[in-house]
Amino acid sequence: MGATIVLFTIALIVLLGAALAYAGRDNPSTINTQSARIYAAVLLKQSADYRDAYSRFIFDGGDGSTMKFDQTVTVGLFNTTAQYGTLQLPPPQSSVKGGTAPVWAYNDKVLVSGVGTSTGTESVAYVIGVNQTVCGEVNNQMYGAPTIDSLSSLTPTDIATSPATFALTPAGRSVGCFSIGTGSAVSYVFYTTLGES
Repeated sequence: MGATIVLFTIALIVLLGAALAYAGRDNPSTINTQSARIYAAVLLKQSADYRDAYSRFIFDGGDGSTMKFDQTVTVGLFNTTAQYGTLQLPPPQSSVKGGTAPVWAYNDKVLVSGVGTSTGTESVAYVIGVNQTVCGEVNNQMYGAPTIDSLSSLTPTDIATSPATFALTPAGRSVGCFSIGTGSAVSYVFYTTLGES
């Protein structure tokens, strides 16, 4: 009888451990520090690749105001003829929505405070829906602190339409992460400028 209780207890512990591991796997609030560092590094690497691709596009005579963030021949940043760059997917685990993978988007008319001229706009690639821990780690890796600036009045539609304004504090950050919205509608946005006016 005693051996049965011990075996049952061990089985219960194993089952509980497996259930907790499974539940934590898709729960974005359980991203640990090491995972956040990795996901932040991937986003930063992808953004650096995009900046390089944009520079090659401009150096090759491309016009930033007509560039497309797709594979359109001659004006697409990822067109297969010129091969300036490759469209990449952010790591799905960096998303706050669990199974929904975040995607890169683009707006060529964003005013980022302290970047470029005071009246000019920048070309910006961004990802909406990044996990809060990953967002903080991006800022930590770039600027030494996981502080996340809030632009609560912005919505995803505001960012996608021209012109958008990223009035960030401190100003002058050409890459980073901030929050938009309030309450249950808060989202975290990773961004990088590609071209600065």
